Amino acid sequence: MDLKELGRRLRMIRKHLGIKQQQLAMKTNLTQSAISRLENGEEVYASTLLAVLCFYQDKVCLDNFLASDLNTGETALLYCSRQELRQMLSRHLADISSSIDKTKEMVVAVRERL
Repeated sequence: MDLKELGRRLRMIRKHLGIKQQQLAMKTNLTQSAISRLENGEEVYASTLLAVLCFYQDKVCLDNFLASDLNTGETALLYCSRQELRQMLSRHLADISSSIDKTKEMVVAVRERL
């Protein structure tokens, strides 16, 4: 999943929960601009992403959220147990971190060309 898609899905969850960016920022100790950049796939820091995912852990099923075949219906966002969440996070954090690293490498490569 690329960063734009990740951001789109995070925005979808936030809106599904009826939370404004500013409210999410306050609940996660982030800034509204950090939430905006994350949801737009512009700038993704692991710490920002993890803060948001931790906030959502009891509210939605993140395993379904991160699945490549996301169903955007209500069932895709249903809560899953903490055990399922821990298992899912273990499986997906490495993938997310890898995507962030690849994006950083691409940015560095582009900057070096300029």
